Amino acid sequence: MWIACIGGAHIDRHGVLAGPLVPGTSNPGRLSTDFGGVASNVAENLLRLGQRVSLVSRVGGDEAGRRVIGHLAGLGADTSLVTTSRSLPTASYTAILESTGELVLGLADMQIYDEMTPPVLEPALPRLREHELWFVDTNLPEATIGWLLDEAGGVTVAIDAVSVVKSRKLRSLLPRIGLLFCNVAQTASITDNADLSNPAEAAGALRQRGVREGVVTAGAGGIAVWMGMEVRSFPAVAAVPRDVTGAGDALIAGTLFGLSRGLPLPEAAQLGLAAAAITVESGGTTAADLTADRLYQRHART
Repeated sequence: MWIACIGGAHIDRHGVLAGPLVPGTSNPGRLSTDFGGVASNVAENLLRLGQRVSLVSRVGGDEAGRRVIGHLAGLGADTSLVTTSRSLPTASYTAILESTGELVLGLADMQIYDEMTPPVLEPALPRLREHELWFVDTNLPEATIGWLLDEAGGVTVAIDAVSVVKSRKLRSLLPRIGLLFCNVAQTASITDNADLSNPAEAAGALRQRGVREGVVTAGAGGIAVWMGMEVRSFPAVAAVPRDVTGAGDALIAGTLFGLSRGLPLPEAAQLGLAAAAITVESGGTTAADLTADRLYQRHART
């Protein structure tokens, strides 16, 4: 299956304080840099699973943008549909963490994705229509997400809600979404229902609002998968986590991989759970040793 990943591809920086935060002054700590962005992470995982992938994103005309493109291209992605801004830098996310891992401050510089408008993406449509599946994240403007749903025709479109704030872009689009990935908090935001307490309830709320299929996650609390009227729950795969940052993106990639193999969504999502377990144990946002064989082996152990 040829999959287009459309959305965020940027630089992630994680600063870990050596001690308690002292506001208003310099704080000792360590800083690491990695590649990030939901579309980029999903694309990287799919490439490691042997899928054919194109990345559709936007970067600045800077060193960071060249690094982002070079990283995905080096893994085998088609990056020819990535466009370059004339005025804005490549997006970045900087997280400052306590030594315990608790987030102190997150700074998202992602204005560049507002430039991913329908006129900017329209030249890519002929190539996009050659793909069998589009994965779209909500780093894109709401109008662009709606436009992609209109232009997809017979192409399957899977959407990830990304965050509580960005998920609100999907409120008016729900009946048009064929496959949605989100967590319980994002579902509460999309549906204006703060009483949702578990993935199954959240899945039911989204189904009632017209989303045909999807997966709702709750971290260690497992997932719920719905197809039409059917809602099924699955526990998370047991893991010893080192970094949970990339779990959701890995789950999406594992699920899309399963769908590419002809599995029904509930079975595909169980491969997604195995991919998430491998990733959280890797210590990185993506697992460098993720392969299709390892995915099947981890799934077989559950």
